[in-house]
Parts: sequence; C-alpha cells; structure tokens
Amino acid sequence: MTIQKRALILSALAALALIFYCAAGYYSPDLIYHVVEQSLIQKAPPGVDAPAVRRRLEALVYAEPDKKARVQRLLEISGYLEKIRRLTPEEWDRPDKTFPVQ
Repeated sequence: MTIQKRALILSALAALALIFYCAAGYYSPDLIYHVVEQSLIQKAPPGVDAPAVRRRLEALVYAEPDKKARVQRLLEISGYLEKIRRLTPEEWDRPDKTFPVQ
C-alpha cells in the first residue's frame, strides 16, 4: 500500500471521527434531557402521570436563560435523582415548582 493510500484512509477515518464527535456534542443535551425525563417518570410519586412530569420538566428547564444553563440544571436534577429511590409528594408539590436542587 502506498503512502498516498494510507494518508487517504487516515484522512477519511479522521473526518469520520470528527463527524461523530460533532454529532455527539450537538445531540448530547437532548440525550441528557431524555434520560432525566425518564428517570423522573420512574421516580415520580404515585398518582403523577407522565404528561405532568413532562410539562413540569419542560417548564423548569426552559426557564433557564441559555443552553448551557439548561444542561447544567439537567445535570443537577440527574445528580439528585441518583441519590433517591423515589420523589416524595412533598418534594413534587413544592410551592416554587422546583426540585430540591438549587
């Protein structure tokens, strides 16, 4: 195999890796949102349905001013959800409609 063919193959692999890296960076906030949403649905108190969880999470996340703050908020919620087994009704019904993470 000649040097030109090796260089062409390496360039193609590098371009492919760059495409995957950019795609992962672009879609990672959506993936984090989905994982947090599913965790909330699983850990919601009895009597809270999935559409209510989705509305609440959407309102909470999109109240943040920019994309970076939204991702940070999602990571905070995710970290809190890792520590608990289930949200209590008191945590869910907080008057400020936020989760205990501040």
